Amino acid sequence: MRVRYLLRYPVSGLKEGWELGFDEAELPEAVSEKTEICGKEKLPETGRAALILDQTERRITVTGKDFTYVYDTFLGVFSEIKKGEKEYLTHPMEYNIWRAPADNDRRIRLEWERAGYDRTRVRTYSTEAHLLKDGSAELVTELSLSAVHIQRILNIKSRWQIHTDGQIRVELNVKKDMEFPFLPRFGLRLFLDKSFCQVRYCGMGPEESYPDKHRASWHGIFEGNVRTMHRPYLKPQEYGAHWDCSWCSLSGEEMGLKVTSGEAFMFQACTYTQEELSGKAHDFELEEADSTILCLDHSQSGISSGSCGPQLLEKYQFNEPEFSRTWIITPGRTEE
Repeated sequence: MRVRYLLRYPVSGLKEGWELGFDEAELPEAVSEKTEICGKEKLPETGRAALILDQTERRITVTGKDFTYVYDTFLGVFSEIKKGEKEYLTHPMEYNIWRAPADNDRRIRLEWERAGYDRTRVRTYSTEAHLLKDGSAELVTELSLSAVHIQRILNIKSRWQIHTDGQIRVELNVKKDMEFPFLPRFGLRLFLDKSFCQVRYCGMGPEESYPDKHRASWHGIFEGNVRTMHRPYLKPQEYGAHWDCSWCSLSGEEMGLKVTSGEAFMFQACTYTQEELSGKAHDFELEEADSTILCLDHSQSGISSGSCGPQLLEKYQFNEPEFSRTWIITPGRTEE
């Protein structure tokens, strides 16, 4: 529940009805309501239509009634998602721990770059693919994330389950080498067709929000355009993430993609890659990517005040030794 404080009588410089602030309170009866509104999606009941698995050394192709997904065993993610004759991805998915450093990251970014967080590579060790009794397909990969000539940062076991209607359930179990500094973020980065420009989500909005930067936001269902959600900081940097989300969806030309999770997550949708934001000195120099970039984050470290004040408090540092995350990704037009 959101409580707004409005000015009852006009005063010098402020008119009647001016919003002075707000508070949020979670009511006991609101728990089930939030679940209904924000959507902890149940897995679909699968039909009897069989999926087809076609496997080569590098590619596993999963084919259903109206979709074809291609899994890259060298990367441990999907390189193609085609549903209803529409190709959703412009580039393969990626495991992602880097963010374009904010002004407040100016000191910690030196440690991040020394650890190789800005130039990680995936190494896969094994992939198993098989069909399950309910008709779905399961792909399980053991992999690590590290920079060249540096020891492993993360060990990851990924489990991808593809249902007969095309829905994807991904479960990631991650172990971090605690010799490394805390992470900027962890999640998946999707490069979607450029037409994916409409965004809708249930979480904290409408402004950007982070673990330590969300007092001006509140919980609700929000929507907008990827370009209008851009924050034109004079020095390009991390921007536009939304914290404590239950689901988010993007839509384009006859296409849609919805992501849900049983636990709150963060997401970011923008037209610039983190590499572009990291490399340019001024906002007007930015060049749009050939994709709409969707970052799904298990978590990010906070923004802090490190440019002119204290460094990030330990409680806002993303430095878990082990963690798990499950997302349900539904390609195709969906009803909210």
